Amino acid sequence: MTVSEPVALEIVGALSGLIRTARSYSHLRHEQLGPTGIALAILKRLHEEPSRSGDIACALGVSASAVSRAVATVESLGYVVRRPDPADARASLLSLTAGGVQFLAEQHREHARRVAAVLDGWDDAKAREVLQGLTELDTALSRTVSDMRTGGIPALNPLTDPLSTAFADSVADDTTKQNPNQNQKAYA
Repeated sequence: MTVSEPVALEIVGALSGLIRTARSYSHLRHEQLGPTGIALAILKRLHEEPSRSGDIACALGVSASAVSRAVATVESLGYVVRRPDPADARASLLSLTAGGVQFLAEQHREHARRVAAVLDGWDDAKAREVLQGLTELDTALSRTVSDMRTGGIPALNPLTDPLSTAFADSVADDTTKQNPNQNQKAYA
């Protein structure tokens, strides 16, 4: 079973629109939350597992200094604690405190309420169907990105691959329109 090129192009268009909207939402949320946008991403990461700040910076795609500033903030609020890294005494592992877990849970509930309000009129079946499709698309795209990084898929030639060019141009245009001075990822 193969998706036809016209449908693939429609998916690219819809995905470009979704990326554009998600970026707008993320920028607005970041403006509302201030520097806590990165701090929330750090708390989410630490909820998964204790981590070093450098590993967090790599995982989030932000600078080490941005992580350091955000960690200082959440540490001063009592949401994060530093402990010696058992694997390397020179390094520290960051982990969530009970207060950090509670704060993150409150943020997740608030975010869920906002998303539920946006999806007013949808039922759980429709939401799960969309979720399944998005998850499958993310898995397929992640696999492709991994293959491209490891050389499993040859590099794309923009002159012969109009689909990749259209998508890349759309994403680049969206990034420039959203915030031409932004040079790091923000996850909120």
